[in-house]
Amino acid sequence: MKVIASGTFDRLHEGHKHFLMSAFNLGHVYIGLTSDTMIKNKEYSDSIQNYEDRKDKLIQYLSSENKNIGDDYQIIKIDDRLGFAVESMDADAIVVTSDNIMAAEEINDARAEYGLYPLNIIKVELILKDNKKISSTDLRREEKD
Repeated sequence: MKVIASGTFDRLHEGHKHFLMSAFNLGHVYIGLTSDTMIKNKEYSDSIQNYEDRKDKLIQYLSSENKNIGDDYQIIKIDDRLGFAVESMDADAIVVTSDNIMAAEEINDARAEYGLYPLNIIKVELILKDNKKISSTDLRREEKD
């Protein structure tokens, strides 16, 4: 199976790693990585790592998990909310957390407008720490305080 798993992956943390490994358990992964332009409206955007740093950290982590770029995954820069998922490609599914189910439904609506088949939406549970989700936004907030 070929799946899409997208995100900013800022300050790559255990939640991201769980999300990505859940995607890899399904098959080949198209990783949508948000561009520097796309993150400008995120909370604490001025402290988000730049695209190349986030990409490098992803590659390093995935290499440590014996995942090979090209064979096991691709990283694709995304510049908008729908990214490459609305283009004609051979993905079967999109992996999301509960925070992003609506975005996946929006992607499938856009795909339908292009005459493309819908992606199966596969939900991955969030990782909790101290009874709340692990969040890059929270990590950035803590650094600012």
